[in-house]
Amino acid sequence: MASYEPLRVIAHLRSGIVADAWLPLDAVLDYQAKRQRFGAQEATAPGGPPAPPRPDPDVPLQIHHAATDNWYYACSWAQPQPWWLAEGRDYWNKRFDGAFAYLVDFAGRRGKVVVKEGTYRAYHMPVFYFIARQVEWYCLGDQECITELLSTVTHIGKKRSQGWGRVAAWTVQPWPHDWSLRREGQLTRGLPLFEAPDGIPAHYGLRPPYHSRFNQMVLACPPIPSAIA
Repeated sequence: MASYEPLRVIAHLRSGIVADAWLPLDAVLDYQAKRQRFGAQEATAPGGPPAPPRPDPDVPLQIHHAATDNWYYACSWAQPQPWWLAEGRDYWNKRFDGAFAYLVDFAGRRGKVVVKEGTYRAYHMPVFYFIARQVEWYCLGDQECITELLSTVTHIGKKRSQGWGRVAAWTVQPWPHDWSLRREGQLTRGLPLFEAPDGIPAHYGLRPPYHSRFNQMVLACPPIPSAIA
């Protein structure tokens, strides 16, 4: 049986990060555990089948309510709130390079590359990001296994392929307090409503993958920071 202990996990950042305020760590660990078992992800299937109904035994975190539909990992969301120092906006762009128009097959007819719609539509999309030196999480887990899983994680958050969320180093260390669910009486992650009547109701994922609608519900959540302290 795995030996779980209170831990603090720190991502030391080298760039801005595109994410929401909660940025759950268990999602990173869940992805890495599956990547280690099945290999690199070659394609995605948006709107695909629901996630497995039970916890992944390869994720080195303690599980609450493992035999029920309300199971989740003992792992906080990003701490402390707000964990960022500043916010910013950038843009990502995609446009057709006219120098390669000759490569488009018009089936022997005269044609025109349309950039206002369709396949070759040009994009100029905003990217909202956070600036921070580091992000912290607290969990009940296996220090050695978590360290191993995170050793190959170079970026976190969204738009990683564009260089956002670059991680310079990880720190995984024992911690004297179990802050995986609460810190000094305050929630550090979302919980089922019946467990935390003092939380703020909000629609969010209870466990990874957080984007899956099958894992989303109204939870008791910590206060959402509306401004930088």
